[in-house]
Amino acid sequence: MKPAVVIPICICAAALGSHATRFSNVVNPPVRAAGLEAQETHAAASLLGQFRTSISSFLFLRSDLYLHGGVEMRPLTKKEVDSGKKGVGAAADENEKLADDDSIVTVIPGARDDFRGIFGDVERSVASYKDMTGHHHQSPTQTLPLFRLMTWLDPKFIEGWTTGGYVILFDQKPGCIEKALAYLQQGLESNPDSIDILGQVAYCYLKEMEPIGYKGHQYDKALPYLEHARKIGVGNLKLLTEGEKEALEENYRRLAVCYRELHRYQDMRDCSLEGLQLFGQDGSLRQHAKEAEQLLRTQTTRQ
Repeated sequence: MKPAVVIPICICAAALGSHATRFSNVVNPPVRAAGLEAQETHAAASLLGQFRTSISSFLFLRSDLYLHGGVEMRPLTKKEVDSGKKGVGAAADENEKLADDDSIVTVIPGARDDFRGIFGDVERSVASYKDMTGHHHQSPTQTLPLFRLMTWLDPKFIEGWTTGGYVILFDQKPGCIEKALAYLQQGLESNPDSIDILGQVAYCYLKEMEPIGYKGHQYDKALPYLEHARKIGVGNLKLLTEGEKEALEENYRRLAVCYRELHRYQDMRDCSLEGLQLFGQDGSLRQHAKEAEQLLRTQTTRQ
């Protein structure tokens, strides 16, 4: 092959590799077993996996664009977070939290943060832009087929399962709990050790939904999922992403509540102290630990 042909091919290959790497940051897989299955080590299987992951990531981004009314969003950079900048946040009256809107901002900056002056004003006037501070999301029901498609293409796409579960619950219609649980159980079949999905299943059992008369608070049903998430988290703490660590911390809070409501005060205390050891000054866990101590003293006095 002539050098003149080889060079463009190498450049294209490098560009595609960079593109795949960028998408891999969007897709946070669960803690995976070391090594691939034998058939997955084949180059064609690896390329197919990258393609499926890329398509799932693209569908996820399209659904996010729809949820935000066509306004493109981006996560805050580490520099912005360290400087104290806040995300746009979501409306306080929304039933379900579809995304971490406290850590995202519009791709096109607002006038106050835009150094471009009149050029920024021109872009905001011609592009799909509006002030998203405290915004409402579009009803996400129409995006559910996208979540089903992206998880079918890539069953390891955790955000597709967890966000899809929230989408099913969003409108709080009769049968939504059963549908969300069935959807998440499918996710667990492919990702049995996903802390995020395990926590989401527990959330479905604990969440109260007055509009449909669902009382929630099924602590005994939520408990096994939270205990499994705790076991996975402790055993793989150094391998967890930041998102998984946040999910694990939230699961510790829910687990402490479950132990309290099931009158397992010693387990409540141990769980809260373990969570504090892992995550430092978590106000909820610190309060749960104090409450567990008081309940244990009361229990001992009565005996």
